[in-house]
Amino acid sequence: MLDAPAVKLDQLPTLSEVLTQLDDARVILVGEKHTRYDHHLVQLEILKYLHQQNPDLVVGVEWFQQPFQQHLDDYIAGDISEREMLNLTEYFDRWSYNYRLYQPILHYAREHKIPIIALNASRELVGALNESGFDDLPAELKAQLPDSYDWTDRDYEKRLREVFDQHPEYGGEFEDFLRSQLTWDESMADRAARYLQQNPESRMLILAGSGHIMFGSGIPNRIKRRIDVKSFSILVSEDFLPVSSDIADYLVLSSQQLLEPGGLIGAFLKTEGKLLVITGFTSNSAAKDAGLGEGAVIIGVDDANVESLADFKLAILDKQAGDTVELHYLENAESGKKDRKSVSLKLR
Repeated sequence: MLDAPAVKLDQLPTLSEVLTQLDDARVILVGEKHTRYDHHLVQLEILKYLHQQNPDLVVGVEWFQQPFQQHLDDYIAGDISEREMLNLTEYFDRWSYNYRLYQPILHYAREHKIPIIALNASRELVGALNESGFDDLPAELKAQLPDSYDWTDRDYEKRLREVFDQHPEYGGEFEDFLRSQLTWDESMADRAARYLQQNPESRMLILAGSGHIMFGSGIPNRIKRRIDVKSFSILVSEDFLPVSSDIADYLVLSSQQLLEPGGLIGAFLKTEGKLLVITGFTSNSAAKDAGLGEGAVIIGVDDANVESLADFKLAILDKQAGDTVELHYLENAESGKKDRKSVSLKLR
């Protein structure tokens, strides 16, 4: 234990002091635990600072998949609404984390016309690789592959092996898990490097899960393999991070802050075909108190039609606890549209 890292607390720099040391970096990577609101608030403050220092800034994010780039461009340009962007990028099906965690970053980017670059590999590509490997990929998915893979980082492989062994629910073979992780990291690095090569005046802020950034072996070193750039990596404190001087360039000590909860109907929902079915209820459920039962099919909220969980999340995106919505439903999947019922429901 005597070799454990220790810091002198009265000499710790602030985040603003750290940021002044990044002026010559072309790539700044900031990690996150996806569900930590305070992590995204730190990312937002870094975004604001970097944008004020250099307006020619772009933000690369893990949260969106590369084939949907045009919809992000349209959103930033003001050509489509936020709801349209979320629907067209299939956000709720493909990323699924509470969008309100990321919303302030997206709003700031749109307000200041800062391009958002979709870094992540498509679900179809990763899924097909898991099914059949590289040889049997259809042409449209081969075109999505990163330009190259580096399989030689044994420390990277060792850390992934430890993660795999700790999560038996992953199933399958470790080689499939490793290939998926490499595809994500190489794809994000490849997309970032290509953008920087095509836009030599731009700086890029990359926002991604800490596991893709720590120790440099996920995205950072794979960018540097493709393009000669100076970069810095910043992680935000969380319980699982190992204490090591080479984990990142900087570690921000952040106190957990909780996102103000949105309005809820208090039901467990499942998409079955084009039906959104109630499969159960939480305690203190507004939906149950309003008379809905298990097996009921939600077909609308206010003026919005609902056929999936994504439709429902979009419909209540801006709703808070205490807001009232008009919920339209069928008692079960066998009911016809003529049996449609409606109820005013106060979200909790």
